[in-house]
Order: sequence, then structure tokens, then C-alpha cells
Amino acid sequence: DNELSAMVAGFRAWTAQADAMAEKYSAPPAPIDFAAAKKSVRDVSLVEALEKMYTANKPAPLTYEWSADEQAVKAQLIEDAKAGLAFTQEMIEDTQKEIAFMRVNRTTRETSAIDVKENYPDIAEEVEKEIEDRE
Repeated sequence: DNELSAMVAGFRAWTAQADAMAEKYSAPPAPIDFAAAKKSVRDVSLVEALEKMYTANKPAPLTYEWSADEQAVKAQLIEDAKAGLAFTQEMIEDTQKEIAFMRVNRTTRETSAIDVKENYPDIAEEVEKEIEDRE
């Protein structure tokens, strides 16, 4: 299914991007080189004012605590997704077996109604039921 493939590819790209951002922002930022900035601008007082404001401002670090409830919800979502994946894999395997069976038992001009009944007993049963109901 093209739509499912696109969604999986999008999810993989999103996780790769999230991993890259986590790696990028895991370390503290590099210090600002105010000396280089002073050399490259005409208004040095502007850079000096920014440097003074930067050195005077020391905000407290913002930390996020992931609550146990949220962790449990996400863990359940992951387990549900794994169960859905197992079901989807099983459906894929069954479908591949059905396709292989259909290729081996392809209907041709030489195929008789008896062959069709043997290969597809559920269809044969439905046809027989329809015949009985019409009589």
C-alpha cells in the first residue's frame, strides 16, 4: 500500500530528525565570540551592550520531568503499535500465500467449474447456496 509506505517513510524521517536534533542539542552551546563580532560591525557599542546584557542575564535552566503516567501512556501506545505491526505482518504473509496460490492455480480456458470449486470451496459453497435458494 503506497499510503502506508509513505506514512512509514515519513515516520522514519521524523525519528531520524529527532535523533539528530537530540544529538545536536545534548551539549551546552558554544560561547559567543563577542570579540569577533566587535571587529565585524561598525557600531561596537551595540555589541558591547549585547555582551553586557548576555553576561548579566543568568536564567535558571529549564528542566522537564516526564511523569510516570505519561511514560505509561507512551509505553502502552508503543505496545499497541507493536501488536498492530504483528497483525499487519501476519496479514502480509497470508496475502502473499494467497497470491502465490492464485498464481499457481490461474484460471485459463482449460479450467473447469470443478477445478474452481476445488480451489475456492467458499465460493463454491456460496454458489450452491444461491442455486438452492433460487429453486
